[in-house]
Amino acid sequence: MLQSAEYARHVFASAPTATAEEVGRAVAARVERQSVLYEPGRESVFVLTEGVLRTWPGTPALMLAQLDRLLAIESLSTVRLGVIPWRRPVPVLPHHGFTLCDQRAVVVETFGSERVSGDAVEVASYEETFSRFEQAAVFGDEARELLLLVMKEFRDLGDAVTP
Repeated sequence: MLQSAEYARHVFASAPTATAEEVGRAVAARVERQSVLYEPGRESVFVLTEGVLRTWPGTPALMLAQLDRLLAIESLSTVRLGVIPWRRPVPVLPHHGFTLCDQRAVVVETFGSERVSGDAVEVASYEETFSRFEQAAVFGDEARELLLLVMKEFRDLGDAVTP
């Protein structure tokens, strides 16, 4: 939901059996899905670890564009973006990504697949886990400052590799 198109392209292309056509369709679907971020009356809350911000495919320029995308999304009135900084312990080790959908379903993302569950017990378990991540995260100005710091570091890295 937060990935720039080019970042998503790198993610999908890294799959061992990905074809150019499949990657193109997956990127288009991911970008299309992001339209919900702009819907009035809908609030989306995201929590990332700082490690996610620092783990990068491609080039420093790709990450600068991705971090710029996160800054733009963070400024939306319909979005709360939190980051768990390095200096804070994570409350639960994240084994995989997941998305809660209006307290009715959870989308569980693994390396090889995506699974949707509407099981109330499973959804409640993921809600509890998300709540713990949310409590550990920084939001607002603190999250923005952290994004800007990581951007500066990628700019410096890019300058170091530029001839």
